[in-house]
Amino acid sequence: MVKTRVLTALAMLCVVGGLMFFASPNVWLAAVSLMVAWAAAEWANLAKFNKLQKVLYVFALPALLGAGYAFSYDIPSLMGVGITLSVAFWMLIVPLWLYFSWHVTFKPALALVGALVLLVTGWCFLLVRHDARYAWMLLGLLVVVWVADTAAFFAGRAFGRRKLAPSISPGKTIEGALGAWVGVTVYLAVVTVGMHWLPIDLGFVKLLLLGFLLTYQSIIGDLFESWLKRCAGVKDSGHALPGHGGILDRIDSILSTLPLQVLLLNWIVP
Repeated sequence: MVKTRVLTALAMLCVVGGLMFFASPNVWLAAVSLMVAWAAAEWANLAKFNKLQKVLYVFALPALLGAGYAFSYDIPSLMGVGITLSVAFWMLIVPLWLYFSWHVTFKPALALVGALVLLVTGWCFLLVRHDARYAWMLLGLLVVVWVADTAAFFAGRAFGRRKLAPSISPGKTIEGALGAWVGVTVYLAVVTVGMHWLPIDLGFVKLLLLGFLLTYQSIIGDLFESWLKRCAGVKDSGHALPGHGGILDRIDSILSTLPLQVLLLNWIVP
């Protein structure tokens, strides 16, 4: 299973990287729209939408994605508002959602939440690809999630004793989360100091804080999707990706971290 997960992640990284650097803007828009539609279909399943609601949802989100991109290119406009709302949702609402174990069954609310997290992530992909300064940065930031996931898995497997959130995801441990933090911090040090992928000049303490923040966001995204699956009574969001399940199982942490990363980049890159 570990080998399958790694090979699937590498294949996805190659596909995303290839499209990011070599595809035309229209092809990139089509690829991101397809990802959003795929994720929307799985979200609709978790929310227990009926067939008509699912079809409408799957077609509506890519349409809104394209419309938002066509009429808004810069952070201070519509995209910026959406990204800010998404960051606020992940940092303020989701922790409360998980802490109080909210079992939300009101479909309009679930549809709105899905639209917020999926559309904003799609906008982030389009926005970063639109600006040539951010191309390598996007790839570097996406790797943060995979580093956190991999480091947490191996640290938890080797040292895991204390459960992080047993009622949500019994396999996750505090030791695994600490391992993810170490892995992400080391990775950030390499790409900022050693390789200069990310134009961030940070001291040791700030690097630790950034590593903690991104790791925290990554884990929150993972736990939130796990809770939604538990509420829906399913193990995986889908079955298309070997070793991972569905697309939401693969991008759950990207949904929670990428909007924050884009906001941080907008602040630090002139």
